[in-house]
Amino acid sequence: MIYERALDRAEGKVEPKERAKRRDFFIKKFTSLLYKNVCRSLFEKDKLLFSFLMCMRIMDELGTLDPIEARFLMTGATSIDMERPNPSGGSGWLSDKAWASILQLSRELPAFNGFDKDFEKYIQDWERIYNSPKP
Repeated sequence: MIYERALDRAEGKVEPKERAKRRDFFIKKFTSLLYKNVCRSLFEKDKLLFSFLMCMRIMDELGTLDPIEARFLMTGATSIDMERPNPSGGSGWLSDKAWASILQLSRELPAFNGFDKDFEKYIQDWERIYNSPKP
């Protein structure tokens, strides 16, 4: 409400198209200033988490954040139902819990449909990434 009044009074009457552009500019500028000012008071190790949380909040406001995907990201797999055996052959780098998470991810989230099969297909590449000091 206050924000809308401020936009109305800024330069008198403004066309709706111009008003939308101005609103987008204010939002981007405010977001940038907020990020910079908050990051000044954070330890370096906490800046990435703050950036992630801010990004999630912006995506939520824009309606581009899938709440089911966000919940899975935060909690991980909740069921340990392994419909197929661990493709790493029990070598240790891929735990059964991680494999169950991949299976659940592929089964329950449409954006990741088929990821489990792709993961199995490129298992050596995934292991190389997992073991890399700079993945």
